[in-house]
Amino acid sequence: MSDIDTRAEILEHDVFGTPMVDPLVEAPRTPSTRVRLARRVAAVLLVFSFGSIVFGSVIAPLVHERRSAMLEEQLASDLINGVAPVSNPIAAGTPIGLIEIPARGVRAVVVEGTTAEQLSKGAGHLIGSALPGQPGVSAVLGRSRNHGAEFANLDEVEVGDSITATTGQGEHSYEVLDVTVRASRDMAAFEGEGHMLILSTVVDGNDRLVVRAGLTSPVLPAGTSIEHVTSSDELGLVGDSSSWLQVAVWLFVAALIALAHPFVVRQMGKRVAWMVLSPVAMWIAVETWSALSLTGPAAL
Repeated sequence: MSDIDTRAEILEHDVFGTPMVDPLVEAPRTPSTRVRLARRVAAVLLVFSFGSIVFGSVIAPLVHERRSAMLEEQLASDLINGVAPVSNPIAAGTPIGLIEIPARGVRAVVVEGTTAEQLSKGAGHLIGSALPGQPGVSAVLGRSRNHGAEFANLDEVEVGDSITATTGQGEHSYEVLDVTVRASRDMAAFEGEGHMLILSTVVDGNDRLVVRAGLTSPVLPAGTSIEHVTSSDELGLVGDSSSWLQVAVWLFVAALIALAHPFVVRQMGKRVAWMVLSPVAMWIAVETWSALSLTGPAAL
Protein backbone atom coordinates (compact mmCIF):
# COMPACT_ATOMS: atom_id res chain seq x y z
CA MET A 1 0.00 0.00 0.00
CA SER A 2 1.39 3.42 -0.89
CA ASP A 3 1.87 6.28 1.55
CA ILE A 4 -0.90 8.23 -0.17
CA ASP A 5 -3.40 5.40 0.37
CA THR A 6 -2.32 5.03 3.98
CA ARG A 7 -2.73 8.75 4.70
CA ALA A 8 -6.17 8.73 3.03
CA GLU A 9 -7.25 5.81 5.20
CA ILE A 10 -5.97 7.61 8.32
CA LEU A 11 -7.89 10.73 7.42
CA GLU A 12 -11.09 8.75 7.06
CA HIS A 13 -10.83 7.38 10.61
CA ASP A 14 -10.03 8.85 13.98
CA VAL A 15 -7.41 7.38 16.31
CA PHE A 16 -9.95 4.91 17.66
CA GLY A 17 -10.82 3.59 14.22
CA THR A 18 -14.22 5.31 14.08
CA PRO A 19 -15.21 6.60 10.63
CA MET A 20 -15.05 10.39 10.48
CA VAL A 21 -18.02 12.32 9.10
CA ASP A 22 -17.42 15.03 6.56
CA PRO A 23 -18.88 18.22 8.11
CA LEU A 24 -19.86 19.44 4.67
CA VAL A 25 -22.14 16.40 4.08
CA GLU A 26 -25.54 16.73 5.79
CA ALA A 27 -26.85 13.69 7.66
CA PRO A 28 -30.31 12.51 6.60
CA ARG A 29 -33.01 14.22 8.65
CA THR A 30 -35.61 12.23 10.53
CA PRO A 31 -39.12 13.70 10.18
CA SER A 32 -40.33 15.33 13.35
CA THR A 33 -43.25 13.97 15.34
CA ARG A 34 -45.47 16.76 14.07
CA VAL A 35 -44.62 15.98 10.45
CA ARG A 36 -45.32 12.27 10.93
CA LEU A 37 -48.59 13.05 12.66
CA ALA A 38 -49.60 15.46 9.89
CA ARG A 39 -48.84 12.80 7.28
CA ARG A 40 -50.96 10.24 9.10
CA VAL A 41 -53.85 12.66 9.50
CA ALA A 42 -53.63 13.58 5.80
CA ALA A 43 -53.62 9.89 4.84
CA VAL A 44 -56.64 9.19 7.06
CA LEU A 45 -58.55 12.14 5.61
CA LEU A 46 -57.71 11.03 2.06
CA VAL A 47 -58.85 7.46 2.73
CA PHE A 48 -61.97 8.69 4.53
CA SER A 49 -62.89 11.08 1.70
CA PHE A 50 -62.31 8.48 -1.00
CA GLY A 51 -64.16 5.89 1.05
CA SER A 52 -67.12 8.22 1.53
CA ILE A 53 -67.45 8.61 -2.24
CA VAL A 54 -67.18 4.86 -2.80
CA PHE A 55 -69.63 4.17 0.01
CA GLY A 56 -72.20 6.66 -1.28
CA SER A 57 -72.01 5.55 -4.91
CA VAL A 58 -71.35 1.81 -4.59
CA ILE A 59 -71.69 0.27 -1.13
CA ALA A 60 -74.75 2.13 0.20
CA PRO A 61 -76.95 1.31 -2.83
CA LEU A 62 -75.95 -2.36 -2.59
CA VAL A 63 -76.69 -2.47 1.12
CA HIS A 64 -80.00 -0.69 0.57
CA GLU A 65 -80.96 -2.97 -2.33
CA ARG A 66 -80.40 -6.01 -0.16
CA ARG A 67 -82.34 -4.46 2.72
CA SER A 68 -85.23 -3.52 0.41
CA ALA A 69 -85.32 -7.06 -0.99
CA MET A 70 -85.59 -8.44 2.54
CA LEU A 71 -88.36 -5.97 3.40
CA GLU A 72 -90.28 -6.89 0.23
CA GLU A 73 -89.93 -10.58 1.06
CA GLN A 74 -91.26 -9.87 4.55
CA LEU A 75 -94.16 -7.85 3.13
CA ALA A 76 -95.00 -10.56 0.58
CA SER A 77 -95.00 -13.17 3.35
CA ASP A 78 -97.23 -10.98 5.55
CA LEU A 79 -99.66 -10.39 2.66
CA ILE A 80 -99.89 -14.11 1.85
CA ASN A 81 -100.44 -15.01 5.50
CA GLY A 82 -102.92 -12.17 6.04
CA VAL A 83 -100.92 -10.54 8.82
CA ALA A 84 -99.84 -7.30 7.09
CA PRO A 85 -100.84 -4.38 9.36
CA VAL A 86 -104.06 -2.57 8.46
CA SER A 87 -104.72 -0.87 11.78
CA ASN A 88 -102.85 0.90 14.56
CA PRO A 89 -100.73 0.44 16.53
CA ILE A 90 -97.96 -0.36 14.03
CA ALA A 91 -94.36 -0.68 15.14
CA ALA A 92 -91.94 1.76 13.47
CA GLY A 93 -90.01 0.14 10.64
CA THR A 94 -92.68 -2.47 9.90
CA PRO A 95 -93.44 -2.84 6.16
CA ILE A 96 -97.05 -1.82 5.54
CA GLY A 97 -97.33 -1.73 1.75
CA LEU A 98 -95.87 -1.25 -1.70
CA ILE A 99 -96.14 1.91 -3.84
CA GLU A 100 -95.76 1.62 -7.62
CA ILE A 101 -95.88 4.13 -10.47
CA PRO A 102 -95.06 1.90 -13.46
CA ALA A 103 -94.97 4.74 -16.01
CA ARG A 104 -92.19 6.51 -14.06
CA GLY A 105 -90.19 3.59 -12.74
CA VAL A 106 -91.14 4.19 -9.10
CA ARG A 107 -91.38 1.12 -6.87
CA ALA A 108 -90.96 1.41 -3.12
CA VAL A 109 -91.64 -0.69 -0.08
CA VAL A 110 -93.31 1.49 2.54
CA VAL A 111 -92.45 1.13 6.22
CA GLU A 112 -94.13 2.73 9.19
CA GLY A 113 -92.45 5.97 10.23
CA THR A 114 -90.52 8.73 8.48
CA THR A 115 -87.44 9.38 10.59
CA ALA A 116 -83.95 9.12 9.08
CA GLU A 117 -83.57 5.54 10.30
CA GLN A 118 -86.85 4.40 8.72
CA LEU A 119 -86.25 6.27 5.44
CA SER A 120 -82.87 4.54 5.13
CA LYS A 121 -84.83 1.27 4.75
CA GLY A 122 -87.49 2.41 2.29
CA ALA A 123 -90.25 4.94 1.79
CA GLY A 124 -91.99 5.88 5.03
CA HIS A 125 -95.64 6.23 6.00
CA LEU A 126 -96.25 9.39 8.02
CA ILE A 127 -97.54 8.25 11.39
CA GLY A 128 -100.99 9.64 12.10
CA SER A 129 -102.05 9.80 8.45
CA ALA A 130 -104.46 7.28 6.95
CA LEU A 131 -103.21 4.01 5.53
CA PRO A 132 -103.43 3.74 1.72
CA GLY A 133 -106.90 2.70 0.58
CA GLN A 134 -108.57 3.87 3.78
CA PRO A 135 -110.63 7.05 4.32
CA GLY A 136 -108.70 10.31 4.59
CA VAL A 137 -105.27 11.45 3.49
CA SER A 138 -102.35 9.03 3.44
CA ALA A 139 -98.85 10.55 3.30
CA VAL A 140 -95.69 8.74 2.23
CA LEU A 141 -92.18 10.24 2.23
CA GLY A 142 -89.13 8.91 0.42
CA ARG A 143 -85.54 9.81 -0.38
CA SER A 144 -84.57 11.50 -3.64
CA ARG A 145 -80.78 11.05 -3.56
CA ASN A 146 -79.25 8.89 -0.86
CA HIS A 147 -79.58 5.22 0.01
CA GLY A 148 -82.13 3.64 -2.35
CA ALA A 149 -83.53 6.99 -3.54
CA GLU A 150 -86.94 5.40 -4.13
CA PHE A 151 -88.44 8.76 -5.10
CA ALA A 152 -85.61 9.88 -7.38
CA ASN A 153 -88.02 9.81 -10.35
CA LEU A 154 -90.88 11.50 -8.52
CA ASP A 155 -90.19 14.71 -10.45
CA GLU A 156 -91.13 12.86 -13.66
CA VAL A 157 -94.67 12.13 -12.47
CA GLU A 158 -97.41 13.93 -14.40
CA VAL A 159 -101.07 14.66 -13.79
CA GLY A 160 -103.16 11.64 -14.79
CA ASP A 161 -100.51 9.03 -13.95
CA SER A 162 -101.77 5.93 -12.15
CA ILE A 163 -100.41 4.92 -8.74
CA THR A 164 -100.95 1.49 -7.21
CA ALA A 165 -100.69 0.92 -3.48
CA THR A 166 -100.71 -2.64 -2.18
CA THR A 167 -101.51 -3.21 1.50
CA GLY A 168 -102.98 -5.92 3.69
CA GLN A 169 -106.40 -4.92 2.34
CA GLY A 170 -105.45 -5.51 -1.30
CA GLU A 171 -104.58 -3.21 -4.21
CA HIS A 172 -105.69 0.41 -4.24
CA SER A 173 -105.66 2.66 -7.31
CA TYR A 174 -104.94 6.38 -7.36
CA GLU A 175 -104.78 9.00 -10.10
CA VAL A 176 -102.38 11.93 -9.86
CA LEU A 177 -104.23 15.23 -9.42
CA ASP A 178 -101.35 17.69 -9.17
CA VAL A 179 -97.58 17.99 -8.74
CA THR A 180 -96.25 20.99 -6.83
CA VAL A 181 -93.11 22.29 -5.18
CA ARG A 182 -93.58 23.77 -1.72
CA ALA A 183 -91.44 25.05 1.10
CA SER A 184 -89.93 22.08 2.91
CA ARG A 185 -91.51 23.10 6.22
CA ASP A 186 -94.97 23.77 4.79
CA MET A 187 -97.26 21.42 6.72
CA ALA A 188 -100.06 22.19 4.24
CA ALA A 189 -98.19 19.88 1.85
CA PHE A 190 -99.70 16.95 3.74
CA GLU A 191 -103.27 18.22 3.68
CA GLY A 192 -105.90 17.24 1.14
CA GLU A 193 -109.58 16.75 0.51
CA GLY A 194 -111.43 13.45 0.42
CA HIS A 195 -109.44 10.27 0.09
CA MET A 196 -105.95 11.00 -1.16
CA LEU A 197 -102.42 9.67 -1.34
CA ILE A 198 -99.60 12.19 -0.99
CA LEU A 199 -96.07 11.29 -2.05
CA SER A 200 -93.32 13.67 -1.01
CA THR A 201 -89.56 14.06 -1.13
CA VAL A 202 -87.14 16.86 -0.26
CA VAL A 203 -85.33 18.00 -3.41
CA ASP A 204 -82.98 20.34 -1.53
CA GLY A 205 -82.82 21.97 1.85
CA ASN A 206 -85.65 24.40 1.12
CA ASP A 207 -88.01 22.72 -1.37
CA ARG A 208 -90.32 19.77 -1.14
CA LEU A 209 -91.78 18.00 -4.17
CA VAL A 210 -95.38 16.97 -3.53
CA VAL A 211 -97.49 14.59 -5.62
CA ARG A 212 -101.19 14.40 -4.70
CA ALA A 213 -103.38 11.62 -6.04
CA GLY A 214 -107.06 10.82 -5.57
CA LEU A 215 -108.37 7.35 -4.72
CA THR A 216 -110.21 5.77 -7.66
CA SER A 217 -110.77 2.30 -6.16
CA PRO A 218 -113.33 1.56 -3.41
CA VAL A 219 -112.67 3.05 0.02
CA LEU A 220 -111.98 0.30 2.54
CA PRO A 221 -112.72 0.37 6.28
CA ALA A 222 -110.21 2.14 8.47
CA GLY A 223 -108.66 0.66 11.56
CA THR A 224 -108.05 2.31 14.89
CA SER A 225 -106.95 5.93 14.60
CA ILE A 226 -104.29 7.47 16.80
CA GLU A 227 -103.47 10.96 17.97
CA HIS A 228 -99.99 11.88 16.83
CA VAL A 229 -98.12 15.18 16.73
CA THR A 230 -95.70 15.23 13.81
CA SER A 231 -92.20 16.42 14.71
CA SER A 232 -89.57 17.96 12.44
CA ASP A 233 -87.68 14.67 12.60
CA GLU A 234 -90.59 13.07 10.73
CA LEU A 235 -90.67 15.60 7.89
CA GLY A 236 -87.38 14.50 6.31
CA LEU A 237 -85.64 17.79 7.16
CA VAL A 238 -83.13 16.60 9.73
CA GLY A 239 -80.99 13.57 10.30
CA ASP A 240 -80.84 11.14 13.17
CA SER A 241 -78.97 12.95 15.95
CA SER A 242 -78.36 9.67 17.78
CA SER A 243 -76.23 8.52 14.82
CA TRP A 244 -73.44 10.85 15.95
CA LEU A 245 -73.01 8.64 19.01
CA GLN A 246 -72.70 5.59 16.75
CA VAL A 247 -70.12 7.45 14.64
CA ALA A 248 -68.12 8.27 17.78
CA VAL A 249 -68.27 4.66 18.99
CA TRP A 250 -67.07 3.24 15.67
CA LEU A 251 -64.27 5.83 15.45
CA PHE A 252 -63.19 4.82 18.96
CA VAL A 253 -63.12 1.17 17.87
CA ALA A 254 -61.09 2.21 14.81
CA ALA A 255 -58.59 3.97 17.10
CA LEU A 256 -58.23 0.81 19.20
CA ILE A 257 -57.55 -1.23 16.06
CA ALA A 258 -54.92 1.30 14.96
CA LEU A 259 -53.21 1.09 18.36
CA ALA A 260 -53.30 -2.71 18.27
CA HIS A 261 -51.81 -2.89 14.77
CA PRO A 262 -48.08 -2.64 15.78
CA PHE A 263 -48.56 -5.31 18.47
CA VAL A 264 -50.31 -7.65 16.02
CA VAL A 265 -47.53 -7.08 13.47
CA ARG A 266 -44.87 -8.03 16.04
CA GLN A 267 -46.77 -11.16 17.07
CA MET A 268 -47.95 -12.41 13.67
CA GLY A 269 -45.90 -10.62 11.05
CA LYS A 270 -46.94 -7.86 8.68
CA ARG A 271 -48.66 -10.07 6.08
CA VAL A 272 -50.78 -12.03 8.55
CA ALA A 273 -51.62 -8.84 10.47
CA TRP A 274 -52.98 -7.21 7.33
CA MET A 275 -54.97 -10.35 6.48
CA VAL A 276 -56.54 -10.31 9.94
CA LEU A 277 -57.10 -6.59 10.44
CA SER A 278 -58.08 -5.48 6.91
CA PRO A 279 -61.56 -7.13 6.96
CA VAL A 280 -62.14 -5.75 10.45
CA ALA A 281 -61.13 -2.26 9.32
CA MET A 282 -63.43 -2.47 6.28
CA TRP A 283 -66.34 -3.56 8.47
CA ILE A 284 -65.71 -0.68 10.88
CA ALA A 285 -65.48 1.76 7.95
CA VAL A 286 -68.82 0.60 6.50
CA GLU A 287 -70.52 0.88 9.89
CA THR A 288 -69.03 4.35 10.40
CA TRP A 289 -70.15 5.62 7.00
CA SER A 290 -73.58 4.01 7.45
CA ALA A 291 -74.09 5.87 10.72
CA LEU A 292 -72.69 9.07 9.24
CA SER A 293 -75.11 8.87 6.28
CA LEU A 294 -78.06 9.05 8.71
CA THR A 295 -76.98 12.43 10.06
CA GLY A 296 -78.04 14.31 6.91
CA PRO A 297 -81.59 15.38 5.95
CA ALA A 298 -83.71 12.23 6.02
CA ALA A 299 -85.58 12.71 2.75
CA LEU A 300 -82.62 13.70 0.58
